[in-house]
Amino acid sequence: MGLAAVVGVSAAALGLTRLVPPLRSADESFRDLAIAYFTPPAPQHPGIVLVTLGEDLFATLACRSPVDRGFLADLVGTLEAAGVRAIGLDILFDQPTLPALDERLRQRIQRASVPVVAITALGDTPLTEEQRRYLGRFLDGIPHGHANLAKDRLDGTVRWHVPRGPDGLPSFPARLAQVAGKAAGEGAGGAAIAAEPFRIDWHARPSPDAPPFPTYPADMVGMLPRGWLAGRIAVVGTVLVGVDQHRTPLSVAGLSTPGVEIQAHALAQILDGRTSRDLSDGWAVALVLALSAAGVALAVAGWPVWLLVPASLLGLLALWAAALALFAQGGPLVAMMAPSAAWLGGIAAMTAHLSLKERTDRRSLMQLFANHVSQPVAEEIWRERATFLAGGRPRPQELTATVFFSDIEGFTTVCEALEPEPLILWLEGYLDAMVRVVAAHEGIVLRFIGDAILAVFGAPVARSTQAEIDADAERAVRCAIQMGRELRELNKRWQAEGLPAIGIRVGIHTGPLVAGSLGGLRHMEYSLLGDTANTAARLEALGKTVDMRSSPHCRIVIGEPTWTAVRDTVAGLPVGEMALKGKRKAVRAWLVLDREGEEARPAAEAGE
Repeated sequence: MGLAAVVGVSAAALGLTRLVPPLRSADESFRDLAIAYFTPPAPQHPGIVLVTLGEDLFATLACRSPVDRGFLADLVGTLEAAGVRAIGLDILFDQPTLPALDERLRQRIQRASVPVVAITALGDTPLTEEQRRYLGRFLDGIPHGHANLAKDRLDGTVRWHVPRGPDGLPSFPARLAQVAGKAAGEGAGGAAIAAEPFRIDWHARPSPDAPPFPTYPADMVGMLPRGWLAGRIAVVGTVLVGVDQHRTPLSVAGLSTPGVEIQAHALAQILDGRTSRDLSDGWAVALVLALSAAGVALAVAGWPVWLLVPASLLGLLALWAAALALFAQGGPLVAMMAPSAAWLGGIAAMTAHLSLKERTDRRSLMQLFANHVSQPVAEEIWRERATFLAGGRPRPQELTATVFFSDIEGFTTVCEALEPEPLILWLEGYLDAMVRVVAAHEGIVLRFIGDAILAVFGAPVARSTQAEIDADAERAVRCAIQMGRELRELNKRWQAEGLPAIGIRVGIHTGPLVAGSLGGLRHMEYSLLGDTANTAARLEALGKTVDMRSSPHCRIVIGEPTWTAVRDTVAGLPVGEMALKGKRKAVRAWLVLDREGEEARPAAEAGE
């Protein structure tokens, strides 16, 4: 069951955290938090520089939107002269300005000595037909790639990059990396473009107040030292509030991220050949299995609920803290929803199973004992169930116990004297009173055999010391004495009601026996097997031949092992060694005397 719980909980944790939107969103939020606040510092990327067009620049340009094409042409020339490796223009040329300026920019791009890549838009981008036609004409002969960002449908956050569009068109970063690789001598085909989407591995900042890439205003580029730009890929784009800004994991710690910076992060990852720092799928599955197993083990430990709940929550907090510490030290980023679900699910599943099993076991035990034992005995049976319970039923075991067998004297005569209904009511009253006496002495009534009662003292929890065995024997004998006293009161009441008075015989024997449950699902009984149970029944039958009584309404005959256990606490007379039916060896028997009985002592003295 433990293995099944581990596998089932692990599968559910992995599946639900990927398929259920709230769980997946929570997982992504944890990733975002870790990336924003716990990414270890790293130097600015050495191969990329951002050239930004901000509000201060636009205040000086003749044309704000579309961006002044003459300024862009001059900027491309300035970057080319600075010795950049390639230029990426994250500006969409979907509208005309002055024809002369538009053509000047096109010529500058096409004749540049370094690769210049522009952006285009995929088919689902909301552009008019006229915009698309103009964009196509402007980009004719110019390397380009789509700048569309992959946003999560749940919260609109950019976490992934799609290097190829549905029509095979490379993305802007992928195309820029390709031409930059070609410029760097990587072969005629340039750098290979990945086909599958990948999770963006956001480049770290050197410090909280420093950007991940060297960033310069476009109007200041001409004044920069050549070494600040030479050999790098310059990505040009706008940084205006509310324009081309998007939610990313970096936004958790600040404002939205400009689109040009997002493109630079994807470009850096492609150039470096880095993959996401997420824990690999294999290790993620292994972690989920391990935590599920740990949760199951914690539940199996059997801690009380008041301790299990805080331990579970503390364990969960420790897991999250460990995951963040690992990431902060440069390790992989562990998505915590599936491991957390595995940990809590393992605890919950096994706790539920154990609770259900406990109820089943309790029900099984109660079916056997509940109606015939006192509360302390019931609690002891349940407390010690692990020592004798297996598969929802008591396991067979050898133990030493005291067997008690009682019968009504002259029951046949009583049956003949009463009608069926009064007979049953009378017998129920008798049995109910006797069962209460047995339970009060911590015995277990196993069954009724007509008017006979079979009980045991010292089962099903096996005794481990001789003192405990002797204590069971004494309780059995005192139970029989008390039953005789109880009959005195019952007979007085019955006689007043016109019902017959009765006496009982009791046989008690202590010794080894085999105890266990017999039967199936429809009917199951706790049974005693062995010579000890048979001897108790024979001793009860022997009481028919004994003239004296233990008390006016009871004869109690016990075997030698029981007498040895109680001789210092109760009075008795030897009956002698007698061959009992079914036994090869003679059994020495004793008649117990009730010293406190008003009529018992004269009878005892008469027999001495």
